[in-house]
Amino acid sequence: MNTAPQRPPRKDKAFTVFTLGDSSDIATWSNVPYFFTRALERYGFKVVRVNIRQSRLLQAGYDLFWNTLRILRITRTRHNYFRSPINYWLTNLTIERALRRHPRHHNLFMTYSFGANKRKRDYTLFCDMTFEKSIEYFEGRPADRLELRTIHKEEKNLEQAKLVISLFPELAEELREEYGHKVKYYGNVVNIESPEVNEKELLHKGEKGIELVFIGKEHYKAGLKLLLRALPVLNERRAKPVHLHVIGLNRGNIRGPVPSNVTFHGYLDKGNEEQRKLYYDILKRAYLFVNPNVKWGAFSASLEAMFLYTPVVLFPYAEFTRTFGEDGRVGHFLQRESATELAEALQKLILDRKLWRAKALHAHDAVKDFTWDNYVGRYLTDLGLLRTATPLEPIPEEAQANA
Repeated sequence: MNTAPQRPPRKDKAFTVFTLGDSSDIATWSNVPYFFTRALERYGFKVVRVNIRQSRLLQAGYDLFWNTLRILRITRTRHNYFRSPINYWLTNLTIERALRRHPRHHNLFMTYSFGANKRKRDYTLFCDMTFEKSIEYFEGRPADRLELRTIHKEEKNLEQAKLVISLFPELAEELREEYGHKVKYYGNVVNIESPEVNEKELLHKGEKGIELVFIGKEHYKAGLKLLLRALPVLNERRAKPVHLHVIGLNRGNIRGPVPSNVTFHGYLDKGNEEQRKLYYDILKRAYLFVNPNVKWGAFSASLEAMFLYTPVVLFPYAEFTRTFGEDGRVGHFLQRESATELAEALQKLILDRKLWRAKALHAHDAVKDFTWDNYVGRYLTDLGLLRTATPLEPIPEEAQANA
């Protein structure tokens, strides 16, 4: 149960938040900066937002060269403009200006790639994965010479940070081994602005027809292709076919034929009222959330689905099982990249309403306390700005203005 909001002990305490994009825009980085900074404001803190996203014009020219080399398979490097010396120099100029203007603020960087090293100011780093870990995990190779430059910069930032926050438990554990107990894991968060739900209504989804939802961008395409192969197998013996909604990709992203009963919605912007409504309407109707990518299954989107009583069908990748366990109570874990196995798993959950209902309830219960107010409260407590990390009621806008 929520209690009254807690005010910071010093009215002049504030945060300068550095993000790769506009943190007041809900579309930036899977909605994370938007929800994090809004929670800070609800606790009564002033937030100065600094966009350190790279120049699109300079990025386009620089990345054209490296993209061409990757297409020609001359290199596999993930070096790009963001990790270039010129962007590093320009971005640090922006950071330095903000540090001079706000010398009494605590600085929060929503990336591991930049910090406040030169001025020896206290700062927090908040991110999902280091660049080195991303290369090792998703590509299974060591970093090349160009990539090592970024890795060394991140290591320096991590060493000098006051606090380091990781979104995922296993990654936090690995970082803690190297950087100590300043590395924090606060659980995870559901990116839903108005979290009221009608349990009775959502537990009756699928009665008028079964709808599935896949959410993911270009790097999740392999999983979508597997699902598109499984859909005809699933529907061949059904009088009323299952319908699949695809969010994040367009029909043009998929080469070759696509089975019937598939609707591509492309990217849906939560900052657009109509698109946000469509996004959540689909999630509320979806009987199952399916993202069968072996190493990662759209973690943030799967949490939103679970909150809305939608069980998930995923591969048991480490960060998900570390968070929710390996028993599959919140859905079903796949074992092989097989369209037949996927179709059978979907069919079992469609036919067994009792099993589906139990998983839907477990899914919601597993994430219902993953609120941004709880999350940010724990962070503020570790910074010494709150005595306890008690959840809070929203502070009215007029009260925020006077904080």
